Amino acid sequence: MDLGSRISWTQRQHARPCVAFRELDLTDDTIHITRWGDSGPRVVLIHGGMQGSKSGGDRHFMAQSQLGENGWQVLAPDRPGHGRSKAPGRPDDPEADGEWVAQLLGDGAHLVGHSFGGCVVLNAAARHPSAVHSLTLIEPAMQNLAADDPHVGDFARKMKEAMTGATSPADRSTRFSTLVGIPPAIRDLTSPEERTRMGQAIVQLKLPSEETLRKQLSELRKEGVPLLIVTGGWNPAFEAVAAKISSMGGGRHVVVRCDHHIPQLISDEFNQVLANFMQESDSSAKREASGP
Repeated sequence: MDLGSRISWTQRQHARPCVAFRELDLTDDTIHITRWGDSGPRVVLIHGGMQGSKSGGDRHFMAQSQLGENGWQVLAPDRPGHGRSKAPGRPDDPEADGEWVAQLLGDGAHLVGHSFGGCVVLNAAARHPSAVHSLTLIEPAMQNLAADDPHVGDFARKMKEAMTGATSPADRSTRFSTLVGIPPAIRDLTSPEERTRMGQAIVQLKLPSEETLRKQLSELRKEGVPLLIVTGGWNPAFEAVAAKISSMGGGRHVVVRCDHHIPQLISDEFNQVLANFMQESDSSAKREASGP
């Protein structure tokens, strides 16, 4: 199945009656949330991208709607300034987003973050590690952790060249998306207006420092939070970052083979990897709670 067919298939899945929408006022921002599944362990999915995009959590995780039919209660918010959530009047910021995401943990939940969303869920998890049943990072934007790796250094150099060589905000958005491996079938879904807004947002985006990331991963490892890092194997820079995160956080690194930045679109394999990891994490927590 090619990517275009896969997107079409997952959009049909998204149209099922189990999908519901609501708006949740968590802070001064209004957060739009898509839900799949009415019962079972809670799973919070946080997407990446830049402000100005009409794509929210339901689009970034459209293949994960299937989890809602398999015993999971899935929440896929639109980050502020994305999809149907209103613009926050601030740049994309993992600390600001981490605050409201932490509120979605409730009594306990599994956290999943893709790309920039990986920085967001790490921040949220570090706020309330006791409420995190597991943490999954999908090709997270944490290159600052492995800046000394030659592959990451090469990636950073190409990114700088792409950004400084852009002729307009829309061109900057296109160059960025191409470099980070957003498939053409998805890039082509964005309008010129979206690309302009996203290109403006890229230069304001805030990424956590190496020190912050190290501290957060250390805290979660100390608390024993199960950690999974998923990559697509297409880019050695993302593989190097995943290896560093796994080492620091005591996590497991799994490659779901694909030729782009969005391995969660490989729904059958990715969903099985994620579901198995979350089930193992829940089972381990129950054994610890019951004692010897």
